Amino acid sequence: MHPPQSAAGFLAANLDGLTLTAWTVIPGAPAAAPAQVLQLPDSGAAALAAALRQALGGAICPVVLGGSFLLPPHPVPAVPAGLPLGETRLDGLEIHALPGLRQAAPCGVMQGSLARLSGFLQLNPDWDGVVCLPGAVTHWVQVSAREAVSFQSALTVQMAQAAAQAMGLAAAGGWDKAALAEAAADGIARPEQLAARLASVQASSALDEMPAAAARARIWGLLLGAELAAARPYWLGQNLALIAEPPLQALYGAALEAQALPVSLADPGRMALEGLSRAWNRR
Repeated sequence: MHPPQSAAGFLAANLDGLTLTAWTVIPGAPAAAPAQVLQLPDSGAAALAAALRQALGGAICPVVLGGSFLLPPHPVPAVPAGLPLGETRLDGLEIHALPGLRQAAPCGVMQGSLARLSGFLQLNPDWDGVVCLPGAVTHWVQVSAREAVSFQSALTVQMAQAAAQAMGLAAAGGWDKAALAEAAADGIARPEQLAARLASVQASSALDEMPAAAARARIWGLLLGAELAAARPYWLGQNLALIAEPPLQALYGAALEAQALPVSLADPGRMALEGLSRAWNRR
C-alpha cells in the first residue's frame, strides 16, 4: 500500500543526458512552477543527487524521476503510459523512478525521452504512427494502439556537437536553412559519403571559404540526412510527431520539411511533465 501524496506536493524531474529539467508540483495549484533546468557535471549518481537537492531547494518531498538508470528498463513492446513507478532511494532522497525502455535488436535503450513519449500518448491516446524524440539520443518510436512497438536510435546530436567543436564552431547558433536542406538531401541520397562530406566542410571552414552559418548548416544537414536515410522505414508514409526542445525542433523540422513530410509538433516540457505527473497519480 502506497503512502498518500504529500500535502507539499512532489518534484517532477526528467534527466536527458546531463540536462535535468524539474518542476515543483503542488496539489490543487492551477499549474506547476516554472521549470528549472540544471546541467550535471557528469553522469554519476552523486551529481544527480546534488542536482535534485538543488532543484528541491531544501523542500522535503518525493521526487518523480524520469530518464535515470535507477530502475532496469522495460522491454518493448510496452505501453509507455502504463509503466509503473519504482520506489528507491538516492543519497537519502525518496525517489519514484520511471523505468525506460530497452530493445534487443537492434540493441537500444530509451531513458530521457520516455516521459515525453508517455505524456504525448496520454494526451493523444488514439495516435498511431511514429514519434521522433530528439535529445541527447534521438529515438524514432513506432506506436500502435498506445503501445511502443519498436524504436530506432541515433547519436546525431552528439555527433553534430563533436564535429562542430572539431571545426572550432559552436553547435548551437545561426544556420542557413537552404544550406541545411541541400545537405540533408545529400545525406539522404548518399549516406555512405557522410565522413567525406564532413571533411570537405572542415576544409572549407579552415580556408575561410564557408561562413559559420553555412558550415553549421552543412554539418547538421548531412548528419540529419544520414539519420533520415537510416530511419526511412519509420517515417515513410507514417503519421509523424516531433517532440523536441526549440533548437532541435527547428533543425529536425527543417530537414523533415525539405522532404515534404507533414509533422505534428508537441511541447517537450509539457509532455514530460504530463507523463511524470500521471505516473505519480496512478501509483
